[in-house]
Amino acid sequence: MRDISAPPAVALEPPQPRRPRREIPYRPASDDHPLLLAHGGRLSVERLGTVPYRPTWELQDELAQQRRERRIGDRLLLLEHFPVYTIGRGGDDANLLASPERLREIGAEFVRIDRGGDITFHGPGQLVAYPIVELHDPLDLRRYVRALEGAMIDTAARFGVDAGRVDGLTGVWVAERRKLAAIGVRVKRGVTTHGLALNVNTELRWFDEMIPCGIRDREVTTLARELGHPVEMEAVEEALAAELARHFGLRVADGVPGIIGPAGAREQ
Repeated sequence: MRDISAPPAVALEPPQPRRPRREIPYRPASDDHPLLLAHGGRLSVERLGTVPYRPTWELQDELAQQRRERRIGDRLLLLEHFPVYTIGRGGDDANLLASPERLREIGAEFVRIDRGGDITFHGPGQLVAYPIVELHDPLDLRRYVRALEGAMIDTAARFGVDAGRVDGLTGVWVAERRKLAAIGVRVKRGVTTHGLALNVNTELRWFDEMIPCGIRDREVTTLARELGHPVEMEAVEEALAAELARHFGLRVADGVPGIIGPAGAREQ
């Protein structure tokens, strides 16, 4: 006899993956395929100047929580850091060649942080961008990283530098040998923190104290080195903000220069 105590079996469709498969090619943000939840909205750009690393890390976490709670929209922090070496989750401390004594001698910090990636350097002459944005569901972190790379490639092109990607390596490269920009991100409950570092006028001596990104057979370069002259940082900020907004599918909305205080308010 048929068991009528249980409902009849129903053929269920297989669940859709939350994260798209690796073989799906990169698609720029569009109305049909948005990258961010607020596609077509505004990207508020905050220029913070030169700031220490740890308070800025805390600020990112605060803004990211506000974004999750819908208290603020998508933000982009543009800044330079005082000299600091950071290592992400799973990074190898052996890639920092400088001893604690050497770090004190050159005036640099070392901080282990919660982003992906290995070791990187932040310091004067390097433009750092921290997008605090909410990704569209299903989350596609690889596509987000490709958007960061694409924005920096197009920014470099505005200044006459031909940069691109290298298969199997994250970041932006010149002639597939010289690393122009590094990427390390974190996504928590759909909102991003950390971001990218574009070498503009950075002194390359800082990279002698580490194995950049843990890659031994590549060099590091800057826009200034490739062009043979210094590059105006403000012009690069303008270009990068515009390209990030375009690759995100957003519109630039400038904030007010200065430091953001508690709950996103401006400190006087």
